[in-house]
Amino acid sequence: MTEEEIMPLIVAGGSDRERAIRAFYEIYGSQMIRFFIYRGLKAEDAQDVFQETLIKIIRHCDAYQDMGNTRAWFWQIARNCHTDFLRKKLKTQAVETQVEFLEDLPVSDSNNQSSHQSVDDCVNAGLEAFRGKEPERVYALSLQMNGLSISEIGERIGRTLSATKEYLSQCRKKLQPFISHCHELLEA
Repeated sequence: MTEEEIMPLIVAGGSDRERAIRAFYEIYGSQMIRFFIYRGLKAEDAQDVFQETLIKIIRHCDAYQDMGNTRAWFWQIARNCHTDFLRKKLKTQAVETQVEFLEDLPVSDSNNQSSHQSVDDCVNAGLEAFRGKEPERVYALSLQMNGLSISEIGERIGRTLSATKEYLSQCRKKLQPFISHCHELLEA
């Protein structure tokens, strides 16, 4: 069965849909799961994202209406599911990190706090506060801090080279209010 034959059968429903889903698994199952693993997912997460891809294809099959390249449409949904999974994961990690960060903060006199705090601690605290509000931006900045090139970052966040440069610039600007008070520690 070809990709073009799969779509009408999915739309038809019933036993035709079941046949089409089996064919979809045979054609795309291992390809998409390998793609997700290559893009950094664990095997079980890759399988979950593949399942979500299939669910979205079934849910939106009526909207397809022979738009053209069925294979491209399938892969676009797969990429979107992968991106959605990463966003959800980043938000979850940001909340967990913020809770851990707040639990680890020492209780101290606010007038005395800056004299005991290093610049690194101040910047890290600002970065963690920023993560709570903008987890995707912190992710992009952390990739840059870890030495990835602009093109590698763009590949991971799904942007072109020029869009990635601009995005990172905007990320740094948005981070600034969270760490501007740290400059006082440099002067002390």
